[in-house]
Amino acid sequence: MDKVEERVLNQLEKLDCNFRKKTYLLAVSGGSDSTCLTTIFKHLNLQFSTAHCNFQLRAEESNGDEEFVRDLITQNDIEGYFIRFNTKELASKNKRSIQEEARELRYNWFKQLRIDHHFDYIVTAHHEDDKIETFFINQIRGSGIKGLTSIPSNKNNIIRPLLVVSKEEINNYLIHNKINFRNDSSNDSLKYSRNYLRHKTIPNLEHVHPNAKKGILKTIDNLIETEEYLKTKIAEDEAKIVSEFENGIKIQLNNKSSTFLLYNIVRKYGFNKTNLTDLLNTKQKGKIVKSSKYRMLLADNTILISPLAHQENKEYIITKEGIINSPIYLEISKGKGDVVFKNNTAFFDASKVSFPFILRKWKEGDKFIPLGMKGSKKVSNYFIDLKLNQFEKENCWILESNNKICWIIGYRQDERSKIKKDRKNYLKIVTK
Repeated sequence: MDKVEERVLNQLEKLDCNFRKKTYLLAVSGGSDSTCLTTIFKHLNLQFSTAHCNFQLRAEESNGDEEFVRDLITQNDIEGYFIRFNTKELASKNKRSIQEEARELRYNWFKQLRIDHHFDYIVTAHHEDDKIETFFINQIRGSGIKGLTSIPSNKNNIIRPLLVVSKEEINNYLIHNKINFRNDSSNDSLKYSRNYLRHKTIPNLEHVHPNAKKGILKTIDNLIETEEYLKTKIAEDEAKIVSEFENGIKIQLNNKSSTFLLYNIVRKYGFNKTNLTDLLNTKQKGKIVKSSKYRMLLADNTILISPLAHQENKEYIITKEGIINSPIYLEISKGKGDVVFKNNTAFFDASKVSFPFILRKWKEGDKFIPLGMKGSKKVSNYFIDLKLNQFEKENCWILESNNKICWIIGYRQDERSKIKKDRKNYLKIVTK
């Protein structure tokens, strides 16, 4: 077996010990790397199909690439999927660079194909030199340790078995096996930073330090080990300061809170370092920072994160005694036994409340008479007295009877429906 094929075989076995039983979708452009990968998968007799994207960026050259791939899979009796994108138009519409748009389009399509046709893995032809170039690009961008580990060999059902093979070895493999491939003219343009690194920076570095590539690859391996250790350490420290509340999480802050640790927690919810810094440095009480799907709030030495709120306007009608499980848990029963007052339990004079009860979220303008008081109070002012944050307010439920608030659930009853001294005829409602 060829040494390159043997190395790819060993890498596949590392990625999945049952790799021969799996099915693969290979991203094939027609260039040297993906043509090499296709040939190796064919020689290894693996179960795979191919996917080719025509981004229509290089006129007839792009169409030529497509035709080459069609011929390649026909000659080798391989199943293939093809798609064309109007990449420039879509990039302009989505306000992204052409490179960003092309990446988004191809990976979204690959992922959909994998789901629709039940492939186990998507396979791309990234190799050692791509890994080195990505290391430099991420370093220039000011990446953290995760970015400096470069291209992952296995992530989100995408594997890259050629990462253990150099570009030189790929070219030698193709020459030795007399395999044709397509040259992408855009790979020669120095206007792209990756190409400049490939054709200028790295060769110049090798001229001064002949073993530069080997050294960089070793550095990447060391960084991968370091990142794995940090993941474990971060998980341990995160468990000490993170807890759940309602439908979100609570991060406890103290004087020793590490910004590095906090960032690695909040980034999972779509927040960047700027978002975190703005929140920690704000002097505006109750300020909320938003990501695409979540909100983050600083309150009482705590960071709260929850999904973006949607206004709950629905009212739920409760017509009889029993257990209610949705939208919250309520257990309603006729009074019997001792009365034990707790925040999660309310006792009502049965002559002053009646079915149906209305269960709803609180709203601006709500008023009630807090138990033990004579005058009415706005619910919003009651929340201020309790120093509830915005998230806690949004999670408050109101129970109404006879068009009057009888309970701010979990907090305080209304004076008008309180239990009589004789405690003979009352209704008990318990929540979790």
